Amino acid sequence: MTARAWGGRWLGVGLIALGCGAVPSGPVQAQIVWRNVSFTGGVSVEGYRGNLAAVTVPLVDSTESAAAAAGEFAGHGQLWFIEGADRSLGLTLDAGLRQFAATGFEVRDYAPREWVGTVDLGFRESLSFGTVSSALRVQGRNVTDRPPIPLYIQPSFGAVAGALALRLAPIRSVRFDAELTAETADYRSSEFAPLLNLLDRRAVGGEVGAAWGTAWQIRFFTGFRGTSYQRQGTNDPADPFRRDQTVRLGAEWELSRAVLAQVAVEGTFNRSNSKRPEYDAVSVRALFAAPLFWDLNANLFGVVTGKRYLTRTEFARLVPGEEADNASVVYLSLRRPVAPNLDASVRVGWTRAETDFGDSYFRRYGLGVFLHYRP
Repeated sequence: MTARAWGGRWLGVGLIALGCGAVPSGPVQAQIVWRNVSFTGGVSVEGYRGNLAAVTVPLVDSTESAAAAAGEFAGHGQLWFIEGADRSLGLTLDAGLRQFAATGFEVRDYAPREWVGTVDLGFRESLSFGTVSSALRVQGRNVTDRPPIPLYIQPSFGAVAGALALRLAPIRSVRFDAELTAETADYRSSEFAPLLNLLDRRAVGGEVGAAWGTAWQIRFFTGFRGTSYQRQGTNDPADPFRRDQTVRLGAEWELSRAVLAQVAVEGTFNRSNSKRPEYDAVSVRALFAAPLFWDLNANLFGVVTGKRYLTRTEFARLVPGEEADNASVVYLSLRRPVAPNLDASVRVGWTRAETDFGDSYFRRYGLGVFLHYRP
């Protein structure tokens, strides 16, 4: 199934289900409960800069700088089939649309449109020794008129992922947890990136961690992920297809009181039977949320990442999504109620991340105004 079919199908399911939640459903109404339904709409202006001198392959109509105005609309909701202290079963729906008007390119201006949809099904069961949970995620993205860099938009894809997690009851105030994950992803190539089909992948992984604390909490974790790319060759008859092994090590601290504060440090080490994508990366992440004066609420988020490739190559194709995993991002959001069930927010942000070409970075500066409605 193509990424366009994945994105369109699951986005449609999400929007239809989200809309049906606002309509009385007869006998089912007593069994199904909607939570956290919200709709967000807004506009933003963004500027993009890139160091395209690092790209040594021809790119049609790329430029060193571009600008865009974007309008977006998104919906979110949770549908609970079972909602209890010891057992729960719920469906989370997210769907969104962004329409850009971009300028600054040499050949023509672009008007990319991005549809995204995610459906998450989760189950949780509390037992005597701890909590067992499982999750299934279906995700789709469809992008039309995708522009070249530096206005980077992740390409169209469809993905299915599953997870099984265990969180043990405290043992001498220490809470141990473990999780197994699996994923398959299908990408759709475009006019400017015909090799995106090579990024189709399958992955399995796991993570274990240990945490202490109540009002404040510190957690140490380590994880492993094995990824295979069925369409990428290695020119080695004995080992013909690319396989990556990724190890993550990290620690995170959280304080939850009148304010929310989180700090995390994580190292990522990627090794492969193909030399091009091998790298080491270290990131520091911080989140701060607190109420201010005049009913304002502030959210400040930042992550700074350093990345080093083990082997310098002229052409290193990245996995879409990997550029975001290894990005540096800072944004500040101020939010305030303006009417019953209606909030307004202003957000400023900065991003520095790789495109889908290794060592080719773009920078994004953005300012947006949004309205958030809760029925």
